[in-house]
Amino acid sequence: MRIAVTGASGRVGGAVAAQLTANGHKVVGLDLVEPRRPVPDVEYLVGDLADLAPADPRLAGIEAVAHLGALMSWDEADAERLHHANVTATLALVRALDGSALRRFVLASTGEVYPENAPQYQPLDEAHPRLPRTWYGLTKVLAEDIVAFASHTRGWDAVALRFSHTQHPAELLDPDSFFSGPRFFASRRHRKALAAGDTALADQLAPYAGDDSTLLVARRSDGAPVQMGILATDDLARGVVLAVEADTTGYEVVGLGPDASTDLGDFARALAAAAGLATVDVELPPTAPSYVTSNARARELLGFTPRISQQDMVRLAAEAHRAR
Repeated sequence: MRIAVTGASGRVGGAVAAQLTANGHKVVGLDLVEPRRPVPDVEYLVGDLADLAPADPRLAGIEAVAHLGALMSWDEADAERLHHANVTATLALVRALDGSALRRFVLASTGEVYPENAPQYQPLDEAHPRLPRTWYGLTKVLAEDIVAFASHTRGWDAVALRFSHTQHPAELLDPDSFFSGPRFFASRRHRKALAAGDTALADQLAPYAGDDSTLLVARRSDGAPVQMGILATDDLARGVVLAVEADTTGYEVVGLGPDASTDLGDFARALAAAAGLATVDVELPPTAPSYVTSNARARELLGFTPRISQQDMVRLAAEAHRAR
């Protein structure tokens, strides 16, 4: 198939493009920026998806799309940017594909549509009400609705994949990582607490300011574990490829995540032991994440099974840390 991958210069998009080309597909990558490491044999189109023309002739031969391009932010000030990147761009992409050879549309969505941090029941599954509490979550609800509308008005088969959190193992012990820095490193969580005005947590972590050799072992003050679904980037990319190549019909919603949630406290201890780092226990408020998701539908409809275990992620993270 000739497949368009949006967000192809990013972490997940690049992995998806590589797996699709390895499977014999012709890939057109779309992104705002040039890729740092272009995937061989991928044709890249650089520009804003929102600027695509209706019935864009460059996309006339596209048979399937993996729409991964998006903006992720929890900053209220980014509401307009989020709408542009996640809603306006999705609408423009759908209209650009009018009259094309498209048969299949796969959308990258998120558990923020529920949201995961405020579940009405657990394990979270696709039937959970969509009650987003952030602009990011809302824009993904609207993107899902655009794709569902396109599916039933244009006859496209479509899948909205609600991603769990994803990390490349090499990022886990990188203090400069957007996610892993404040999630695992005491110094970076201290910096985040100061910026957020959380003086209680900042005071707890003040002795570790500037110390990138100590990891957080987090527990919630109500006794619940701090836990969430974490899927390795290559596993997530493989799930996207399975959705693109699947034979599902109509519009489907599928949660794509690991078999079990990761207890971040236990995970931090394992990472520290593997990399020779210190740990510090820290107590977080009951608003810290503690949720479990189901991947049963991904297994049933797509044949998806994660291949990279938590133990694999710890080993690979420690190897990357030593290499740095």
